[in-house]
Amino acid sequence: MIDLDQVRSFVAVIEAGSFRDAAQRLDLAQPTVSQHVQKLEATLGHLLVERNRARATTTAAGLRFLPFAKALLRLEERAHAALDRGNLAIGASSNIGVYLLQPLVRAFASAQPSTGPIDIRIGTNPETARRLEDAEVDIALMEWWDDRPGFEAAIWRREKLVVIVPPEHPWARRRSVERAMLLREPMIGGEPGTGTARLLQQTFGVHASSLKIGLELGSTEAVKQAVRAGLGISITLESAVRDEVRTGTLRALRVENTPLAKPLFSIFATGLSASSPAAQFHAFLQDART
Repeated sequence: MIDLDQVRSFVAVIEAGSFRDAAQRLDLAQPTVSQHVQKLEATLGHLLVERNRARATTTAAGLRFLPFAKALLRLEERAHAALDRGNLAIGASSNIGVYLLQPLVRAFASAQPSTGPIDIRIGTNPETARRLEDAEVDIALMEWWDDRPGFEAAIWRREKLVVIVPPEHPWARRRSVERAMLLREPMIGGEPGTGTARLLQQTFGVHASSLKIGLELGSTEAVKQAVRAGLGISITLESAVRDEVRTGTLRALRVENTPLAKPLFSIFATGLSASSPAAQFHAFLQDART
């Protein structure tokens, strides 16, 4: 079994660069820190620290273990914080975290003033799923969910998707476009892992593979800039382009006879107490949907 005090000493040695400085940082005797690291190495069956007079550094095994060691310490800190203050850590995919989440958090904090500090961690959908599985966040808001075991998921919102074009595009004066027209235009892909490609496959069937995806960019903001520059068109969440549509820097179009809407999921661990901040936030999202 891994001892967290031993893990803490290992991380301190690597970050401080020596056993002596790590001992000072942890307010421990240097032999105690050395013993911690030795016992951890024995538990894991690998040498973790290269010991020399100049500086303590990681071995190859220690370098592989270091991110897990830091994650264990973060999880310990979060566990104590949750017990002491009832705080809430929310993981959100980039589009949700940037364009939708902030007003909801403000409204929830006002409705539940007893909730402790709220920590928001924004990342890609795969990163957010990983944080949820590693218990780095209490609840995740994502653009897809794959029904992995141990978690409960519910749709809390269906967000419309729109085709975006620059104001000088031939379609700029249109309100909608035909599906066949999309197959002829160069398109710009956004952040990988958002589930948009899967949704288009379900909507367009075999025609989805015919979409001319050219540029693949890492964020919706980058996609919007590329569309404005005339590098192609794209499909994105309607909420992500409200400001640009209002100011006229982008045009948003519907797809004729094809209501495009992406379900957004709220996910938390199975068995979570109904009185927990995460379960309360989940219920708040469900109520906000109506």
